[in-house]
Amino acid sequence: MIKKVVLVGPESTGKSTLARRLAGHFDTALVEEYGRLYCEEFGNECDAMDHCHIAAGQLFLEEQGLSNARHGLLICDTDLLVTQTFAELYLGESPEVIKKWAADQYYDLYLLLDTDVPWVNDRIRLFADRRQWHFDRLKELLDLQQRPYRIISGTYEQRFQKAVSQIEWLLKRKD
Repeated sequence: MIKKVVLVGPESTGKSTLARRLAGHFDTALVEEYGRLYCEEFGNECDAMDHCHIAAGQLFLEEQGLSNARHGLLICDTDLLVTQTFAELYLGESPEVIKKWAADQYYDLYLLLDTDVPWVNDRIRLFADRRQWHFDRLKELLDLQQRPYRIISGTYEQRFQKAVSQIEWLLKRKD
């Protein structure tokens, strides 16, 4: 049985860097963020169809990642709750299909990254002024859907140590 851990959080909270580091630490597969790959290729002016494409691409990458997972663990850089909330940021509302797909996804552990690190500007990120809203919205969805999550905060090194501890706890569980 493969346990899936996903990192969720607003822009520029260190999800991708932490996900890569965790996958290396646990010697397992990493599912990258399809939305970033998509926006780097096609730009970040996304309409509803773009968000649906991003959601489907994320599901595809995750399915591929499962076949490459090692040691009973898969690390995912993001999930469809993040895609849903980005659609809300871009469009004001998420397409229903994304909401349905997001509700149907399940991970053994969600690591919700806090906004207590500096926002780093790049050509993809747009919502520096909406990070707290995004964090609160993700937390609200995790609570509403009763998902198992832990908030990860602190310096980048503290985040890594906290995440490792949470994943080690998860891997020791017998369920």
